[in-house]
Amino acid sequence: MNKKLVSLLIVMFLILFTLTGCTLISDIKDKDIKVVQNENNLEIKIDDTDSENVSSLRSSKDINLRDLDGKKTNYTFTYKNEEFSAKYTKDNWHIKDSYKITNQNDLKIICQALIDVHPIHGKDMKSYRTVDDLVYEWQQHNLAYSFLPDDNSWKSHAKDVDLDPADQGRSLEEMYEARTGSKLDITRLKNSDKVQKVKNRGKVQKVKNIIKEFIN
Repeated sequence: MNKKLVSLLIVMFLILFTLTGCTLISDIKDKDIKVVQNENNLEIKIDDTDSENVSSLRSSKDINLRDLDGKKTNYTFTYKNEEFSAKYTKDNWHIKDSYKITNQNDLKIICQALIDVHPIHGKDMKSYRTVDDLVYEWQQHNLAYSFLPDDNSWKSHAKDVDLDPADQGRSLEEMYEARTGSKLDITRLKNSDKVQKVKNRGKVQKVKNIIKEFIN
């Protein structure tokens, strides 16, 4: 057994205790880091695969966007073997459960497929919205759904997205204020369970980077 690697493994777990707390150690060990005992040495393998960051689509054809009743209003599309409702009303695409789709490349392909069927006007009602600013709006909704406490009044609305002229270019803070009439209270969010989990994932990534430096 390689004593240097054994020592490294011990240091690794000490770092995990310091940065993330005991509750995260089993998650990292079991899911993200594999320790393999070979005949002559100890091998540490790090799995960097993140399903949220792996694109599933190559073209708009992959989502099979289809008109359910021929009225050019009620559509559905397929993403990762799940059906999503996409309802079109004048200058508005309403995507139900949009928070489930997070990959940026896939969002671009989906938004392109939608506006190929029904383009959406910009705020000036003369220009048309681009794929990039539709993706930005979608991502702001995803952020809201991830960060807002469950008892927040806008939480249930953030799970769906309405791609329309009104929200073009709006940040999460601006959307929140427009819908609730109040400022987004970052201080309150800092204490929410959702935000703490995101912070913990950030700490976990730091540990991965430290381990990579040792191994390399």
